[in-house]
Amino acid sequence: MGELKAEQWKNFCELVNFAYTNVPFYRNLYDQADFKPSDLKSPDDLGRVPKTRKALYQQADPESLISRGYSIDKLLRRRTSGSSGSPLNVYYTPADRIYRTILHLRILFYNGMRFRDRMAHISDSRNVPNYRYDFQKLGFLPKEFIYAADPAAEQLDQLGKINPAVIYSYASSMVLLSSEVEKRGHSPVKPRLVFTTGELLNPDDRELINRAFSVRLRDILGIVEMGDVAWQCPQVQGYHLSIDSLLAEVESDGKAAEPGQAGRLVLTNLHSRAMPFIRYEVGDVVTAPREEPCPCGCAFPRIDVLQGRADDWLYSADGKRVSPLIFVIASIPGVQQYRMIQKAYDHIIVEILPGVGFNQETLKNVEKHVHEVMGPGMRIDVKQVELIPQQSGKMRRVISEIEK
Repeated sequence: MGELKAEQWKNFCELVNFAYTNVPFYRNLYDQADFKPSDLKSPDDLGRVPKTRKALYQQADPESLISRGYSIDKLLRRRTSGSSGSPLNVYYTPADRIYRTILHLRILFYNGMRFRDRMAHISDSRNVPNYRYDFQKLGFLPKEFIYAADPAAEQLDQLGKINPAVIYSYASSMVLLSSEVEKRGHSPVKPRLVFTTGELLNPDDRELINRAFSVRLRDILGIVEMGDVAWQCPQVQGYHLSIDSLLAEVESDGKAAEPGQAGRLVLTNLHSRAMPFIRYEVGDVVTAPREEPCPCGCAFPRIDVLQGRADDWLYSADGKRVSPLIFVIASIPGVQQYRMIQKAYDHIIVEILPGVGFNQETLKNVEKHVHEVMGPGMRIDVKQVELIPQQSGKMRRVISEIEK
């Protein structure tokens, strides 16, 4: 682990120097902060490097974000979904795409996927590629796509036709599929592996998916800007950080968080040069990693608990932060899906998509539960809806409109 961390620091310093020399955005950012790459003497100097965030990239001229020697017109482009804010165009090279694919396959293979396994990928049209790798043309790692916006019943029927050994999906899509399985009383497929991504899974949803498909699902934390950041192994005891491809920091109140302490995730992509992301504030709130050995044998440090997106915290009437993880609305009889929208410190709207067993008592039970969690002084409006909208196939379970 010591050698890996030394290599990680070496790569970080080289990236900072490269960005300062070749990327106008970073040259201006560092000059304004009176920072020079030569200021980096040891890992203790990490905090001297100015942090970045999505808003800074959005405000900048796109050309200023691209390294000299690369043409923005010849780079590949992906657009973030905007589920936690405005979308951002992310540019990268074909070599970056291959590198990310290799890292992604490493996670899947480590968890037991085989070369001949057929995968069903439940995604939005934005993520369906118009190319196939050579190994796929030879019949290895065959993959079929299912549109996440289709009704759950249709998706489940498509899964039955594909009969995949592996399912890879947005977490919320798997929740909807699992609810459909329980409604039917049986699953048309028996996958060996299920991977989820894109959203935080609460314990109730995880149990529902495991029960519906008779699996022990593994979740992957990934973002468009970085690729796969952290992932669960077969032991499902936290998330391993891919520290050979990125540098991860967890900050609390502007300082490095202690092991196990909650804080904001700050990431550096160590391999991308076309459009570097250095000390990038992701917005996720996680616990700082512990380096205790994992029973699976992987030496990568683990994040013990993911606590959700920073933008998705709720606030009590007296301003205290409330984690969305402590709500058990999904386990209330009659609730198929829900969304909470905080309009003000003393006002929350809860949208309920009816499920099996729904009646007016369902709405009353939801209101009672939210009142119990949020405390006094909160006005709770619970509404029955016919549809809870998704963005790029992903559902935001909690939305805070409070200006923090």
